Amino acid sequence: MRIFSDLIGNDDIKNTLGGAISRNEFSHAYIIEGEDGSGKSTVARLASAAIMCQNRDTLPCKVCPSCKKILNDSCVDVRFYDAFKVDDVRKIKEAIYQSATESDYQIFILNDAHKMTVQAQNALLLSLEEPPKNVVFFLLCKDATLLLETIRSRAVLLRTTPLTKEQILRYADMHVDTGLPNDTLDKLATLSRGSLGYFKDMLDSGKSDALIKSRETALLFVCGMLNLDTGSANLVYSMFSWQRDRVKEIFNLSLLALRDLAVVKRSRGTPLCFFVSYDEASTLASRYSLKKILKLIDAITIGIDNFAVNASVAGVLTSILASCE
Repeated sequence: MRIFSDLIGNDDIKNTLGGAISRNEFSHAYIIEGEDGSGKSTVARLASAAIMCQNRDTLPCKVCPSCKKILNDSCVDVRFYDAFKVDDVRKIKEAIYQSATESDYQIFILNDAHKMTVQAQNALLLSLEEPPKNVVFFLLCKDATLLLETIRSRAVLLRTTPLTKEQILRYADMHVDTGLPNDTLDKLATLSRGSLGYFKDMLDSGKSDALIKSRETALLFVCGMLNLDTGSANLVYSMFSWQRDRVKEIFNLSLLALRDLAVVKRSRGTPLCFFVSYDEASTLASRYSLKKILKLIDAITIGIDNFAVNASVAGVLTSILASCE
């Protein structure tokens, strides 16, 4: 039997959740933990379709009426909620005692469950302890430790894992007609940091050109701060007039680049987040000491923190320049 054939990577989830569904031994509640764009919603949809699938050779089959409706988000028995407050949970508690309309199960998918208030989680607790028959919960969250232990103890925890760059590029080759050159796709796949959702967003929103330019600017910024020459100072001074969000974007990309430089100083086994190849990162890293790289990481991190307390762009950039002298 083929299970979750459309799910890229995440073999543990395929084996654990897919196997339980195929044996009709699945739990009434699951917590799916992972970063944004890591496939949490995809897992919940595929699992919902598999549970209600009218065929059993492939789960989900994607062709039966149940699968089509669920995968198109048009099944009334599969409901998405942003259940952050007690009133939101009350609506869920009312809904779970209604009869399924189109299938044998009612499935409730709670987005960003880690944002639920303590009061909302406590209100949900009884429904997780003693749910009505044929009700299944999927709680999607970034960090399951932000959920109460009483919630975690009543659900099976599943974790989505980052995809490799090769898996993302293979997906793009098979499913996306971007028209972008291979080197651009390579850079975008690296910057996605294993998130297929983020990669697709960069393509679908036409962000690729802007992001590649920002990547180039971040690399110039990093090299400039590490070299600390006249040209680098001119780049920083030109940034004084930039919008805060634009500078923060360059800072965040710069941290990815510096992280890679620090990584290749130590080993070659860890996947890169900014550079396309280890050779590219190693060549640049060889010019600077690890101490200098880590010092710049600290300076930029402090700069981002200062933005959070409304520091000026000019003030933050001046501080970073001074710390690198």
